Amino acid sequence: MQTSHFYSGILLLYVLNHRKLFMLSIVIPIFNQDVRSLVYTLVKQCNKLDINFQVLCFDDGSDQKYRELNKELAFKINVNYTEMPENLGRSKIRNWLGKAAYYEYILFLDGDSTIKSKDFIKKYLDYLPTDAVVYGGRQYAPKKPRAKKKVLHWKYGSKRESLSANKRKKDPYLNFQSNNFLIPERIFKKYLFDEKIDGYGYEDLLYAFDLRKNEIAIKHIDNPVIHDGLEINTAFIKKTENSINNLVALYKNDKSLTTRLTRSYDKLNDYGLLTSFEWTYRKMEEKIRKNMLSENPSISLFNMWKLHLFIEKLNVK
Repeated sequence: MQTSHFYSGILLLYVLNHRKLFMLSIVIPIFNQDVRSLVYTLVKQCNKLDINFQVLCFDDGSDQKYRELNKELAFKINVNYTEMPENLGRSKIRNWLGKAAYYEYILFLDGDSTIKSKDFIKKYLDYLPTDAVVYGGRQYAPKKPRAKKKVLHWKYGSKRESLSANKRKKDPYLNFQSNNFLIPERIFKKYLFDEKIDGYGYEDLLYAFDLRKNEIAIKHIDNPVIHDGLEINTAFIKKTENSINNLVALYKNDKSLTTRLTRSYDKLNDYGLLTSFEWTYRKMEEKIRKNMLSENPSISLFNMWKLHLFIEKLNVK
């Protein structure tokens, strides 16, 4: 019996020391978000696990009111809060964060995230060591937002982005997003985000396809964060339009870079149905635009608008 307790004690010490070997950098780009609750939750979980960690928070040109709120993070142990002198953009700020991280693994989180699980950090540690990228997923609040002008973003995100790991695994690179993923530091510093991507849209996809080209696996697990940064309908539509501009440029440069949108376009083109689709869209255009701004937008009509926009911009000389 005493021998059994002895070996159990040795095993426990090994597990605890083994965990201590995993050194984690958590990096959070901030733009007009109060990230204090997010950071304190992460610090609490890391301290409970007794791991070596750092939390890097880089503010990317937020309004002054958010900087005033987040400044208190600069005085917290294991937290580095830094304000950029100007807005760098989604890809560049992530690269700066990743380059500044000095631990073995880097966990990227968006500033508009809420931690859902009390074991959020532990679930990532359970997959270490790894030579793969590990993506935890994204969810939206289960209830429709009270602000009716934010329903389009919520509805689209809930249907298209709130996917289980099993569903994401069916197309692991297409279903990758940069809001919540862990990557070995040595891999990230070799494969950075493409800083030529302008504004919002498809930098995640381009990064995932770069990983695929270089045979870096993406593991999908069920460890989601809740996405809190809902945009009002008009802002979400404008961001979507910007993302389609980026997709058109990427598609013109490399036809092998596929999305649901490019697949729909390719099918219509292959069957000679582009003209018919555009004729149908023009007949419904007024209805579609009104619906996107309504209290109960149709995601099917929204996707139809996106496809029309893609076709239209692709044909611009």
